[in-house]
Amino acid sequence: MKWLKIRALLLLVWLGLATPVVYADAQFRVIVDASGSMLISDPDKLTSEALRLISNLAPDEKATLGIWLFGEAPRVLVPEAPVNAQTKARVANYVNSYVTQDVKTDLEAIIKLLLETPDSGDLEPGFDRHWILVTDGMVDISLDEAENKASRERILNDLVQQLESLDIHLHTISMTGYTDKLLLENLSLRTNATHTEVAVPQDLLDTFERIFSQASPSDELPFEGDQFVVDEAINELTLVVFHEKGEQPEVILPDNTVLPLVGGEKVAVSAADHYTLISVQDPMAGIWQVKNVDLSRSSVRVITDLGAQATKIAPVIFVNEPIFSSIGLFQDGVLVQDPQILDLLKVEQTLYRLNGEQKEPIVGYDLKMTNNQFKVRLEGISEPGNYELVSSVDGQTFQRQLSQFFTLYPAIVFSGSTPSDDMVALTAKPVNLKLNLLRSSVMLEFIEQDGSQRREEMPLIGQGYWEKVMPISPDDHLLVQATLLGVTQAGLRFEYTTPQWHLDRHGEAKANVSQEGQSGLPSLLVTPTNSENREAMAVAVAPVVSVVEDDDEQVEGGSDNIAEENTEQTASDEDLLAALEDDAEQMTSTDWMLYAALNLGGFAIIAGGVILYRRIRKSKHN
Repeated sequence: MKWLKIRALLLLVWLGLATPVVYADAQFRVIVDASGSMLISDPDKLTSEALRLISNLAPDEKATLGIWLFGEAPRVLVPEAPVNAQTKARVANYVNSYVTQDVKTDLEAIIKLLLETPDSGDLEPGFDRHWILVTDGMVDISLDEAENKASRERILNDLVQQLESLDIHLHTISMTGYTDKLLLENLSLRTNATHTEVAVPQDLLDTFERIFSQASPSDELPFEGDQFVVDEAINELTLVVFHEKGEQPEVILPDNTVLPLVGGEKVAVSAADHYTLISVQDPMAGIWQVKNVDLSRSSVRVITDLGAQATKIAPVIFVNEPIFSSIGLFQDGVLVQDPQILDLLKVEQTLYRLNGEQKEPIVGYDLKMTNNQFKVRLEGISEPGNYELVSSVDGQTFQRQLSQFFTLYPAIVFSGSTPSDDMVALTAKPVNLKLNLLRSSVMLEFIEQDGSQRREEMPLIGQGYWEKVMPISPDDHLLVQATLLGVTQAGLRFEYTTPQWHLDRHGEAKANVSQEGQSGLPSLLVTPTNSENREAMAVAVAPVVSVVEDDDEQVEGGSDNIAEENTEQTASDEDLLAALEDDAEQMTSTDWMLYAALNLGGFAIIAGGVILYRRIRKSKHN
């Protein structure tokens, strides 16, 4: 009996060590404006549907979700917890019943509260923090405008710095044109997140879906009309379809039967007024058809052993910053290198500019294969806004699609002011920490009244921004614009020229600074070029994290030399091995403790087996 207890104990130890611990890799915290004006901005409470959508999209136990309300005082609507069936049910129950009747909108208080609120749930080291703010108002804590202005300044300085230090992506959504756009845009840009102006409440659903897709990308199947093709390698698919209120999606299987949305085997459905999520395990191979939905807004996400992966695109891309993109085909997590398979692949990309529900195609092109991957360098995007880059992989017997979202914005904000009657201050501030200030420079170009031109370099002030303070004489009239010779933290070089500004002084009057307008911005021109050098961007192989090696050598000639002389990620098997070694170097204390526990457990089981074997032999001899 004693030895049975020992064997049982050893078995429990083994089972405890063998059971994998599930950690969430993303945190979602949603902050919702609860002021009374939201009843006008969102009469059908599409915000509630958007909250349910993000809870339904998140895989169980792979993300945490919490929802807060703010107005006169911040408060919790749904406490943060790992996303699972219970959390989804709690969200569905709570979001339809919260009240929006607050008079004030204290944004500062809610951001402070969330910064002080500990993380909840089992989150793996280095998890992504995505906070989403939905509002239709401005900072409004008092009838005294000075108090509102002071609160706004504290948000833009102290609180944003805390958000940056914690690597929190604060996505902001404006429900009306009356919000403080500059404040919300600043919050998002400085935290490498997206800012979206919602034209109609229905756009909220698309915005939340894009934010989730940016945080948690997955393989998709492309629609061809109202059909898509499922192949044998797909283990599970999830249809994310948008539709009019009262519409019932209809899904027709390859055998011409209708997929049962209620009570179907291996089928799970989450439905709301304007969207439906349909998950199917072990889906039937063949051509599927979908009816009664808005196909332009819908998608098919899949879990598969045969998938495509792409280099990660930063949430915020600077105007004229080049984008390196590589697409690779992976079988069971291993890069496919068989030329007989790769030669059959056709890989295309299409760049879209997003405006609410509308997607405007900008450019489409084919990718050529280099080092078993398909690569391209995309540059020349000059019109700020929100974009989607769609990559399509056609393997003749299967299809895969990847959607990547990013915001395009100038790397610096250039402005002018008059600290005194005869002085002008010109300032260039970076929009976020992605710009390497110590390796970047800003040149001022002046055009005098007589047409002569001169150039001056702007001094870098305290390693935080560039500023030039200069006198302006009576009756001076000149134009000025700034050119940024930028270098990102990853070593990518690019140029950006601001619109022109007027510097005027009439007689002895105070100097005046005004912007010429947006005519100085170049027209939208996107140029895709082949990226065939050995240092092109590599596909990030989960869970391997590719490392960018910085090159301190300065490059003359701007972006044309980026592919050859700037540091980029490599695409060879040696680089994948190096990345694996880098993962070992980056193991946290928790990882090492778990690793040690597993080894100790293994030694304990071996030792227990040896002792047990000796006792049995001894008892036999007796």
